[in-house]
Amino acid sequence: MRTSRPKSASTLMDRSWRKARIAARILLRPATKPASARDRAWAKRLADDPAVTNRLLDQAVSSLRASRKK
Repeated sequence: MRTSRPKSASTLMDRSWRKARIAARILLRPATKPASARDRAWAKRLADDPAVTNRLLDQAVSSLRASRKK
């Protein structure tokens, strides 16, 4: 028998952080490359997700930009 484990705060934060990083990658794609239908669908889904806050998205964008500079 399988029991469901309660969701901890760290698990929820990890999911939110992953979602924010996906959204940041979509935002940081070059403007010369048009967004695919899949990207637009994901962007809409993530924009509507209450777990992906503006602050978290901004942190993800900054993190990705910093990792690209190295």
